[in-house]
Amino acid sequence: MATCDALLIMGGGVMGQGMARLFSKAGMRVTLVEPREIAFAHPGVAVVREAPPDFVPDLVIEAVFEVREVKQSVYATIERLYGGRPVLATNTSGLPLDELGAPLTYPHRFLAMHFFQPADVFPMIEVVRGEHTEDAAMAVAVAAVKRAGREPIVLERAVNGYLINRLQHSILHEAYHILESGIATAEMIDKVAKFLLGPRMCITGLLEQKDLAGLEMHAQAQRSIVPTLSHTNVPSPYLQDMVARGDVGVRSGKGFYDWRGRDGAAAQRRAAERLERLLAYLQQDARQ
Repeated sequence: MATCDALLIMGGGVMGQGMARLFSKAGMRVTLVEPREIAFAHPGVAVVREAPPDFVPDLVIEAVFEVREVKQSVYATIERLYGGRPVLATNTSGLPLDELGAPLTYPHRFLAMHFFQPADVFPMIEVVRGEHTEDAAMAVAVAAVKRAGREPIVLERAVNGYLINRLQHSILHEAYHILESGIATAEMIDKVAKFLLGPRMCITGLLEQKDLAGLEMHAQAQRSIVPTLSHTNVPSPYLQDMVARGDVGVRSGKGFYDWRGRDGAAAQRRAAERLERLLAYLQQDARQ
């Protein structure tokens, strides 16, 4: 039976820190590698500047910048230090998994473990098999997720974006089109997501709800609506232009909303706290 007792996290940013908290709470030996000086401390987590050569972890999770060359440099370091003994996981969802793993000497030990922000809050983690991933490697990653009290979303084949981000970007692409076209405001789009789409998906998901409602009407609506959706096959120019201008959200003071004069950090904390309360309620409700 696969186990995971020692974990090495490469990258001490927000995601890496969340992973470290999650797995240390589960009693695992966690080492967080970050070459920069960071203000992070948590019981059971050792923070170091370089990957230590004196012990071999069961699992290494890479959580560095979303740049192919940076990630592959990390993989080369891990293989040089530990060979193919640990399972090596990437947290990316945007870069193609099999292309990332192409230079590896031990591709059978490589897979993806995709966490959602905040990494120590969400109850599910994607575990994605690459082209060469062996069953034993998948079993170690799944064991780590379960030991942390989370449910693995196992994907037996890598597809760009995996499951969650593909669904999310499909909805967002249409939302950007509606916003850019002047059909609805950002506030109205978000209100619909919060109070109509969100609650219904919390209870019946996407597909079960259609079964409950009946597929005949859904199929009829699909024939009418789908041909009119924004099938551009390119990233939204509206969003790309915003980022090019420097309008990147809370950090810059402006994004889809105007954050100037508002406490963006406090808004982020409140959102995380509300999310934790909602998830706790949903998990309790599901057990009843």
